[in-house]
Amino acid sequence: MENRWFCLGAAAAGIAAVVMCACVGTWGYSGEERQRMEAIGRLGEENAENYVMEKYGFTPEIEGVELCMERGDGDPLPWANGYVLAQMRQGDREFKVHISGEEPSVDGRDDFQRDLIAKEGREFFEGLLGYEVYDVYLEYGEEDGKTVDGGNGGGQDGSRFPSCHEDGMVRELYETGSFEAFCREHPVTVRIDDCGDRDLTMLEEDSPGAAEFFRTCAADYGMKAILISYKSREDYERGYDHAYGRGGVMDYGIWNDGLYINSYGVFEEDGQELNRFELQERDGVIFVCVDKRDGDDLEIGVGERSWLEMREIKGEPVSQVYSVDRDDMGEVTVFFPVEKDGRRGTVWIQHKIQGDEWRQYEAGGEVTRDGKYVFVTYHGIPDSHFEVGIIE
Repeated sequence: MENRWFCLGAAAAGIAAVVMCACVGTWGYSGEERQRMEAIGRLGEENAENYVMEKYGFTPEIEGVELCMERGDGDPLPWANGYVLAQMRQGDREFKVHISGEEPSVDGRDDFQRDLIAKEGREFFEGLLGYEVYDVYLEYGEEDGKTVDGGNGGGQDGSRFPSCHEDGMVRELYETGSFEAFCREHPVTVRIDDCGDRDLTMLEEDSPGAAEFFRTCAADYGMKAILISYKSREDYERGYDHAYGRGGVMDYGIWNDGLYINSYGVFEEDGQELNRFELQERDGVIFVCVDKRDGDDLEIGVGERSWLEMREIKGEPVSQVYSVDRDDMGEVTVFFPVEKDGRRGTVWIQHKIQGDEWRQYEAGGEVTRDGKYVFVTYHGIPDSHFEVGIIE
């Protein structure tokens, strides 16, 4: 059964009245279930407080408690999985504790040390790479499948700590200076940005220790890492998206920022990939692809081909028709000045599907953060030959 996780927030003493009415209503739950949920909230708050006292040695202020709820495809209503997420505070410092509320326990997870881990992580990576890091995104949690020593584990089978709150939540006390060991003990996803216009395809030669660290941690300890070198700080700010790394290292369109990035490196369990971008310019239009071989990877023609008569295009051409050919598969991103030839329009693409069959379509296009270019990406399917231009 596929489960969907979410939390219902409330003060511990009024969970049924405050939360259920606001979110899903209390009418669907029996009186016995409402009492159970109230009890989970009360004991979860107590457990969270005791957990912090035992692990860190201080009594926290409690801001609120949320019930962790689970709902399978066949469940008419979400059900409390027995765990809570407690919102806590120490002075100006806010943090969270994830712990059972079904029986007394001090076996939980928390993100109290997240700032310390992030700070030491940044310092570690700068020392490892030997250059200034401009931005670091760090995501981590417990290893999948760890069982809970106390309580029923929160899952329907009562065997495992529920996964509804993972990122940044760990049970062990982090010791200052132990970040390298931390990377070998927890699944880590990290994105490291610099603004030094570096060629990371030379990482093996320039920083062999760093290359070995990322390669080993990815292969043996589940790390997912991406290093990105922007051409300058100004180019970093122009970058379209700085979310690379969330939801999976390669789950993004980094080519959308190929105008601003010199190179990048990816390390995953199944290997590494080190790439730099190649840029070519024609009449102010910039063509970007991953640089895979010596010389120009793209053969670009201007005005050598024309739009086919397919009755798809209704307007008039604003720009020349640019033809793009390459031998390798892969994405090609085209950046048009927002006002090409003094007029605005939309980007169109045509390419062969198979045999003598062609396709023509409006590619839309997104505008760069600085508003100077509209860009589209051709993904090289079914081949890497296409025409592109602007139609008004």
